[in-house]
This record gives sequence, C-alpha cells and structure tokens, in this order.
Amino acid sequence: MTQPILNQAPNYDANDEYTFTFTYLGAELTTKNELSIREDKTNSQPVYDKVQTSLDKNHILPSKTLKNGVAYLAKIRVILDNGFSEWSPEIKFTCYTTPKIIFDTIDQKEFVYTNDVLMSALYMQTENEPVKNYQFILYDQRHVTLQSYPVRVPNPDSPTRFSERVSDLEKGKLYYIGLRIITEHDIHFEQQQQFTAQYIAPSVSGILHPLLNEKEGQISVELFLKQLLGTSAKAYVPYSKDDSDDNYTYWKDDYVVIPKDNPLMFTKLAMAKASDWVAKIWCMNVQNGIMFDFSPQYGEGQHIKFVKHDDYITCEKKFGQIQYRTRSNVVNGLGLRPFYLYIKATEFRVEMHIEPDKTFTGDDLDSNKSQDELNHQQDVIAPLQNTINQIRQLQAQIQKRIDDDNNIAFNTFKSQVDFAIMEVLNRNIDHKKLLERTMESEEQLFNQLQATNHMTDDERKELEKYSKYMLSI
Repeated sequence: MTQPILNQAPNYDANDEYTFTFTYLGAELTTKNELSIREDKTNSQPVYDKVQTSLDKNHILPSKTLKNGVAYLAKIRVILDNGFSEWSPEIKFTCYTTPKIIFDTIDQKEFVYTNDVLMSALYMQTENEPVKNYQFILYDQRHVTLQSYPVRVPNPDSPTRFSERVSDLEKGKLYYIGLRIITEHDIHFEQQQQFTAQYIAPSVSGILHPLLNEKEGQISVELFLKQLLGTSAKAYVPYSKDDSDDNYTYWKDDYVVIPKDNPLMFTKLAMAKASDWVAKIWCMNVQNGIMFDFSPQYGEGQHIKFVKHDDYITCEKKFGQIQYRTRSNVVNGLGLRPFYLYIKATEFRVEMHIEPDKTFTGDDLDSNKSQDELNHQQDVIAPLQNTINQIRQLQAQIQKRIDDDNNIAFNTFKSQVDFAIMEVLNRNIDHKKLLERTMESEEQLFNQLQATNHMTDDERKELEKYSKYMLSI
C-alpha cells in the first residue's frame, strides 16, 4: 500500500487557518484523509486527530487549534476502500505569532515632512523571534515597486529597529513603504504603510560662502540654504479678549514681561514640518517650571516641553508609556540671569545649550545686579509705582464717601486690592491684571453697598466716573 507524503509546512501563526497539502501516488482513488498533530515531545499524545473529506490532496486545520510558541510534529494517512494507508513520515513545524511593524517616522496623519527621510521601523514579536535579515521597498500609489533597497542584517545593538534612507520623494505624492523580514526560523513577513511627502519648498535663495584653504591651495565653497517656514503671524494671547499689545508690560521698549498666568502663543511656525530645526531664544528672569511648550496646532498630539531648573533646562516628551528627557549643559548660578537658549532638533533627538548673556555690564553670573540693570530699574518701577499711588488715592476717596457701618465691606475691598499690589510687585501678575482686579473688587463693593441701601445710583455713578479717571491716567 502506497505511503502518502505530507508536504513541509512553514512556521505560521496558530491564530490563522492553515491548509496542509500532501502527495499520494497510489493507484486507488481516495477522498478522505486523517491528519494527526502532536507536540514535539517524547511519547506525546495528539492534540489534533481528525478525518476530512476532500477531492484535493489537502487537510484544512481550523484557526486557534494549536498554540503559538510550541513546536509540533504532524503526519497524515489516507483512507482507502480496504482500510488505511501507512502514516506519512512526521514533519516538524513551530507556530509563531504574526510580527508587528510600526513605522515611527510616519506620523498619525500619514505624512513625512521632507523629501529625504531616514525611514525607521520598530519590529515586535510575542515570542521574541529574532530577525535574520530585512529589506525596505518603496512602492507608488498603485503598489508598483519604485525601488528595492539592499537586504540588510540587523544591528546587534538594536536588533528590533530597522532603518533606511529614502530620498527624492515628490511633494504631495502618495507612496507605500514596505518592510520585508525573514526570521531565524524562516518566517517571511511584509508590512506596508502608506504616506505622503508634504514639505515646504525653500522660498529664499541660498548663500554661497567661499573659503580659502591656503595650505592645500584650494577654495571651498559652502552653500547655506535659507528657508522661510510657516506663515509669519502675530502672537496670540490665549487668555485675553484680544491680542493687543497692552496685554503685557514692557521694559525699555525692548523686552516683554510674560507672567505664568498670561502666556504668549505663536502659531503656524511649521517647526515640525521642517523635520530637523534649530532655534535661538533670549530669556531673562525665567522662574523654575515649564518655560516653553511646543505642540501641534490647537495643542493636540505630542508636546515638547522645556522645563527651567536652577542651573539647567530639561526637554521632556511623552508618547504613551515612554517618556523622553534630555538635559542642557549646567550653568552654575543661572537663576534669573539673562541667557541664550540654543535648541537643535535632529529627527527625534533634541539638544540644548545655554549661553549666559554677558552683554549686561558686570554680569559675571553672581547674585548681584549689574550697574547697567540698576540704572534701568527705575524705568521699570516708575510707571507701576504711579499706578499703585493712583489706586491708593482711589481707596482713600471711596473710604471718605461711605459711613462707618460699611467698614467691613471696605476692608474686604482694601485687602483684595492690597493683595493684588503685592502680587504685581512679586511679578506674579502684570500691570494690566492689577487694574482688572482693582476694578473687579471695586464693583463687588459697590454692588454690596447698593444692595444694603447705603449707596444711591447717583453716588455710584460719581464714584465710578472718578475711578475711571484715576485708573486711566
């Protein structure tokens, strides 16, 4: 009786259905076969043993019959009119979970923002099956191969991360990037991800800079390409009714004071679309805590936060459970001193460098103010002190016009205004916020006096007119 031959099965995912095929060269016609599968252990019992009817020489194994991460032995025999044939020789195979590949260079909107991308992919597999080699393939929108990149071996230092530089992408064109892998146990797998190249073309000509190299008798030519990114836009004041300049106080007509409760926001800078970008920022009197928060438009997506510490700055990003943090250089005694912050973003890495600003005379990083700063200190204090004096006069005028029965209400008003003055002197609020809090406290006082019939409409109008005059000087 002729013995059937079970064809070798590849290592596959047990969660999928699989069709075993076999060869039978006997003279008798057969339509039934029996497949038996057991674990690759000595004297193990079958975990699957069933008969199927098929005109084709195959046997369909239902999904989830076996378990991933387990090696099996399989054999088959056919059923004839006069009984069973002999069992075929056993074949060995192992079930592995289907790998997963994440193309982390492509964002959630399926965009890349340059025509020259270091395409990066992260490989994951439940049983930690190692990859023997991999290959990137670039397809067009019809899945026609545009370029097959070399077959590469994973780096031993990062065996689950693969990369390939993809160049000459056309703006606005749809592509597919594919990654083929072959594992140590001969699992063949490919995953594709669509993306569109969306970048901003340079809008300003480059600058040629010739350099004379006398020792080698050569002239080197450097090309610096200028690129205007995004749309130049006026700063946005998120917590105010408008974006006028008087939302903030200023120093020497050159510097704006930005308190924590009234941040300044710039939009449409297109920094993320530049892939690699640099920034140079001048700061002074920066308190510890978050100083910058870079994010996609409307604050959605991944944020890049810059946090000020006593002597250094950290950059922090968070993606799921993964948190990224890098630190700048350490500047002893940085405190509230003026400094330049240089930021360089390369792919996903952010580098920072702090350079103290020594243009202020005598600024040697000690705790003493320079003489130049002291000379200008009165320029900062004088307008604010003038406003505080006007508020004090307003308090005295209101106190004269109310009777002794309302001292409690007046003292509440006075305490609220005094606290606002203390806040502005400590730079916790700005000049405008001081005026707003004074007007709010005044309105609460007037409402209370009217409710208790201790102030008429005419008296209130007279005091409000005086108040507006005092606070608008």
